[in-house]
Amino acid sequence: MSTFGKLLTRYIERAGITDAELARSTGVQRQTIFRWKEGLTARPRHREDVVRIAAKLRLTPEERDALLLAAGFPPEHLKPGTGIPAVNVPAVTAEIAAATEGSPPGEASPILSPGLDTSATQGIASTQRVVSIVEEGERVVQPARLIDNPALMLGIAAALILFVALVGTIALRAFLPQTDTTQPVAASTPATAPETPLPATSTPSPTPSPAPIVAGPGEHLIVIAPFVGYTSDDLRFNIAGRIREALETELQQAGLTDVRLAIWPEALSEAEQAERVVTSSRAAMVIWGEYDAGRVRASLTTPTQEDAYWVNPVDAPSSLPYVINQDVPRDARIFALYTLAGYYRTIEEAEKALAVYRRTLAQSPNDPTILASVHFYIGLLTPAVQGYTVQSLSNAIYHYTKTLELQPDWENARYNRGTALLGRALLSLNEQPDLDAAIADFNAVVRRYPNRVDPLLNRGIAYYQRNDSEALEAAYRDFSRVMTLAPDDPRGYYHRALVEIRRNSPNWVADLEAAWRLAPDFAPIQNAFCWGYGTAGEAETALPYCDAAVALDSSGASFDSRAIALAQLGRYAEAAADLRAYLAWVQKEHPSLYAKYRGPRVEGWIEALERGENPFTADELALLRRGAE
Repeated sequence: MSTFGKLLTRYIERAGITDAELARSTGVQRQTIFRWKEGLTARPRHREDVVRIAAKLRLTPEERDALLLAAGFPPEHLKPGTGIPAVNVPAVTAEIAAATEGSPPGEASPILSPGLDTSATQGIASTQRVVSIVEEGERVVQPARLIDNPALMLGIAAALILFVALVGTIALRAFLPQTDTTQPVAASTPATAPETPLPATSTPSPTPSPAPIVAGPGEHLIVIAPFVGYTSDDLRFNIAGRIREALETELQQAGLTDVRLAIWPEALSEAEQAERVVTSSRAAMVIWGEYDAGRVRASLTTPTQEDAYWVNPVDAPSSLPYVINQDVPRDARIFALYTLAGYYRTIEEAEKALAVYRRTLAQSPNDPTILASVHFYIGLLTPAVQGYTVQSLSNAIYHYTKTLELQPDWENARYNRGTALLGRALLSLNEQPDLDAAIADFNAVVRRYPNRVDPLLNRGIAYYQRNDSEALEAAYRDFSRVMTLAPDDPRGYYHRALVEIRRNSPNWVADLEAAWRLAPDFAPIQNAFCWGYGTAGEAETALPYCDAAVALDSSGASFDSRAIALAQLGRYAEAAADLRAYLAWVQKEHPSLYAKYRGPRVEGWIEALERGENPFTADELALLRRGAE
């Protein structure tokens, strides 16, 4: 019989939902679901959790009962006289393998919108605070265009690490607190000194209860729990104290006066306990773990931030084993730096987090998994901090490549690299090499996670940018698949409509109307209507949509589409004014891509309009509609 974790993984992938969505709808922590799937926690404690999960995943009665049995609970419909078969659940050991697969959080996909040079070459990507439309289902974001304003933001998820240290007894003794262990000798009293008996009615003074550990107003709290020890009584190591010392040093150097470190009164042995401490103490993070005679495992748990969490293709925090050798101070500092960087990400201080991750990398961590994680976060944060330029995206691609060299199974790193490659392609005059590389990365992710929406969207965008008949057909398939997987996500309908406009299919109107119903205030949808009708020669139908697009986004990105409609209606002066506004926007936002945005060609249109001529002939409109030069 399959284990609970394997069954749960299979049913989640089949349902095509994310761990975050499942957690929200069932009341189970996302980290707990991850631990079940990875086998870190063998089975649930509560039967009702399994029943709610089965209902959310729409399991058949037989599948639900199989999941209950795998969790060690009786099925819903147990036949009279039958027993509960034994469940083959592997034992949970205290030690995590040194090559545990992980998956740091990853980022969201762009949405295209039409433009003059390529009728759908601008879009959006989720920022750190942007919610994935399909996965979160809470709100539709109105971001900037990708090719016209390529702010390819890479989302950041909450950090969770498992810290495995292999040290000998000598190394572990370095964790002893730096205090004098000499036992004081009581002062002697004369043998004849009389004892003073206590009165029979005396009562001991009550012991005051310790004050609860809770973050105060404006304070950021980091809680460190005593580590669970499995050694003999003569081996007592203050690991929490040593971690606190290293963190205090780094916090002092960083000048963080609003951060308080506190030792929790009890040891924590389960992720669920750490999650409860995070909630009750309002801590920014909780450090906890265990050790025996030669093994240390520390975990770092942070609050679940569903409003800011982008569900990546792997949808699981990384398990990051870390090996400490004899150089305990150096390794403790690496852990402290890594923790500090995670703290900065938790409070959304991306610039400081990036700086600390770079300091961590400069320490040359020996463990390949934590080294891969540091590379991953540097790749993730560099464009967000430095801006989405060719240089910053190239830097991100380098670090994602380093991540994949160390951890080739981290598919969200592959997804992020593909997204960065796509962003760099859209910012380059020669798109093809990066488009090909991006498609290769997305192909690998889609093969492993065929029901994830964002890799399909980004691969479809890359195919759309290729703009040949075979690539457009591939883009159409990807966007159609997105519509099937996420019928309430406007991006699938919107993107497929752009493909249909380019292929001159009349079905684009129905798809755009569906997208509009789902996102009525998203300016690129109005611009797509303007572009679709305008390049089809239906200027009167197009103009109201053009005006609506400009009203929603007056930056200049939609002025080119409206100029096409105005020129066909004989309003040449207004069309020329719109084109000048469009060129001013291009020169301000993307001066190096002036030719890609057909700047010289637009200048010719303006000259024709000033002569009283309409430059948008039937042939010119057909070229624009196909995205041809």
